[in-house]
Amino acid sequence: MTDPRQSLLDAGTRLARCVDFEALDTDRLCREAAVDPATFAATFGDLTGYLAALQERFMAALIDRMLAATAGMRPGLLRIQVAIEAFLGHCLAEHALRGWLLAARERPEIFAVLERQNRTYALLIGSELHALGWPHPQAAARMLLAMINEAALAEHRLGQPSAEIREALWDFLQHGGARR
Repeated sequence: MTDPRQSLLDAGTRLARCVDFEALDTDRLCREAAVDPATFAATFGDLTGYLAALQERFMAALIDRMLAATAGMRPGLLRIQVAIEAFLGHCLAEHALRGWLLAARERPEIFAVLERQNRTYALLIGSELHALGWPHPQAAARMLLAMINEAALAEHRLGQPSAEIREALWDFLQHGGARR
């Protein structure tokens, strides 16, 4: 028997490729997933609860991709760069779904998920930068994270990687922590 929660989340990923966010509703999701609307309500409560779960699933897949890309690597700038490349690659690979999630981020529940995940990423990046001897590693991590998110947004709009944007990120990584 198929898990209705999984079926509904999979349906959203499929629908994101062909349905504008504004046209998204629970009936359409239920039809696509072949799940009864009462099951949807019992599982997610409402569309915002569903979108929060979709965001969490997107982020879990993103983390899995970054961990796989950096497995076995030693701490350092190269590991951070590879993780960023995996992050940006995942955002582009899931372009349609990310478009939905970007549109949904104004909802407080979605924003709360993003804030929590950004705090986690900033702590991880900060510990990497601290190990590398960066001054003010937590502040630098928050700035780098903002740059990464902006890069992902710019590439989302372009629909492809931007060599110029990524070079700017690498320059920051290579020279941002250098003591002058």
